Amino acid sequence: MDLESHGATSNTLSLSGRVWTFVRIMNVRLRFIFLMVLVGLVVGYWENITNYYDRWTRPAPSAAAGSTEQAAEYYCPMHPNIVRSEPGNCPICGMPLSERAKAAPQPLAAGAIGRVELTPLQVETGRIGTSPIGYRALSREIRTVGIVDYDETRRAFIAARIKGRIDKLFIDYVGQKVAKGDPLVWLYSPDLLIAQNELLSAVRSVEQAKASGGPALATAQSMVEASRKKLTLWGITPEQVDEIVRRGSADTHLTIYSPIAGIVTDKKVLEGRYVQEGDNLYTIADLGRVWMEVKIFEDQIAGVRIGTAVEVTGTAYPNEIFAGRITFVAYTVDPATRTVSSRVEIDNPDYKLKPGMYAWAVVRLPMGRVTEVSPSSAPASSPAMVDHGPASMPAAPSAATAPLAQAYLALAESYAKDQADPAVPAALALQARKLADQGPAQVREAAADVAREVDNLAGKGLAEQRAAFKSISGKIIDLLKAHPPPDLTLHVAHCPMAKADWLQKDKPIRNPYYGKAMLDCGAITGTIQPARPAGQERFENGYFCPIRPDRLYERPELCPIDKFPMKYVRLEKVLAVPVSAVIDTGTRQVAYREAAPGVFDMVELKLGERAGEFYPVLSGLKPGDRVATAGAFLVDAENRLNPAASAQYFGATGGPGGSK
Repeated sequence: MDLESHGATSNTLSLSGRVWTFVRIMNVRLRFIFLMVLVGLVVGYWENITNYYDRWTRPAPSAAAGSTEQAAEYYCPMHPNIVRSEPGNCPICGMPLSERAKAAPQPLAAGAIGRVELTPLQVETGRIGTSPIGYRALSREIRTVGIVDYDETRRAFIAARIKGRIDKLFIDYVGQKVAKGDPLVWLYSPDLLIAQNELLSAVRSVEQAKASGGPALATAQSMVEASRKKLTLWGITPEQVDEIVRRGSADTHLTIYSPIAGIVTDKKVLEGRYVQEGDNLYTIADLGRVWMEVKIFEDQIAGVRIGTAVEVTGTAYPNEIFAGRITFVAYTVDPATRTVSSRVEIDNPDYKLKPGMYAWAVVRLPMGRVTEVSPSSAPASSPAMVDHGPASMPAAPSAATAPLAQAYLALAESYAKDQADPAVPAALALQARKLADQGPAQVREAAADVAREVDNLAGKGLAEQRAAFKSISGKIIDLLKAHPPPDLTLHVAHCPMAKADWLQKDKPIRNPYYGKAMLDCGAITGTIQPARPAGQERFENGYFCPIRPDRLYERPELCPIDKFPMKYVRLEKVLAVPVSAVIDTGTRQVAYREAAPGVFDMVELKLGERAGEFYPVLSGLKPGDRVATAGAFLVDAENRLNPAASAQYFGATGGPGGSK
């Protein structure tokens, strides 16, 4: 009994010992795993931990300090989320904090969702450039592929209209080119011989009935007409029937002629073969015009309609463009490919496009409305005038520069004639001063600068005036480029000898820097187009080519590819922003609008489908807004690292009791 009890106790101790040993082993291993996980969490969230620590250990601002506006604050250049009210070191990297002026928070402009300020050095080193946005004539492209096919309306099957034997083939191989009216086969037919004899017999009956007249003549004439019609229904031409009657004898063979011009694409007969009525002899297709079926995705089909111009490029002729027009658009969507079939009709006078070829198609659709109008309905520009007392100046900046431009042209012409009449620069100075005193705010400063330089011409000789004219021309060119006068086209000319520019109204060069000595020295380098009347910048009138819908022509010409006559239209432009100015964040599209020099507001955009290097703007910007086009990604990166934008981090907020 004692032995049994001892054995049970030994077994129990052995089991408990094994369990305890297992627990000790797992405890040792789990400690290392737990420590590794803890170290990983600390390393991964170290910056947040330090920010939390810094926030809760920072002394709370006193009431006196809170009531006094500080002139400076201190931040870490490496960690812009660290902002202090007193100098010290960054708690993260240990660098000394940098000082900067503390500005009161400014409210964002309407529509802005963020703001970033850059120093002139940052703008210069980052090569950040801005451009104004405005209305442009845009067109979107649809690119697709198709297969060239026959034009079914220009295809004919030549069938035997009467049974007989083919005694001769005039067209004896596939691919032979035929013209309309060319002979195809020479057919012998007994039925044809009988029908000709019936015609000749009816003709003789008419001759015999002419003597007696009456009903017999009418019956004979009706027999002749019936016989003639029978022969023409068999494919004999009226000329052949007249020849049979004139000859007075029947012809044993019938010649079948081609009803169209084209290429023989199929031949089913040989000489000596008997054919029955209705048997196919040839298939002839006119390849001067071909079809191509293209498939357009359903999200691109808007605007595609019958008559839309298409550019076609064959794989065999990649450098040659063929013009086509859409003549049919399917009424259903292919459920397998989600595309809509469209048929393109292409002129093919040289037979370069062959049925079965692959070809690329480009469809260009204008983004704005195109309305056909009469050339006499083009709007005339008439700038509105505002009463300013003794002198009246046009209200719009562009209209206000017209008198200044005319006075400048008179001065340039006087120098071209080697004249230094003091009254001419005085007139220019007068117009510049009027513009500086009474003109719109946008042009006053530039006009005042011009007036000061023109006043300095008084009392100087022609050579000195010409030397000063270089600077005057440069300033006026810049002013008129920004605010071009209405109803006046100006040409920018450059003189390589004087290394200076000037403006002139006509294209023939009249050099004001050398006059008669080198009157025609120089070249036209640019043009300043007239300003559009207010409210008309969205529309443009001109001659429209459907295959180039993003531009208008000044004169009625033929379209460059399809040679269609142009129509005079009113083209609606759309507000467009350059692609380089748009930043796609994945969830939205934004651009940086220049609010002031070096200050950019981030605005959210709603854009249409991309058209070349521009996006149509549906909302978010307005005409005249300047956006960052060069270096927009640098502005965006600066905005993401901007201390003002990093206020979401704890290190940028106040301490305990401070604002959060």
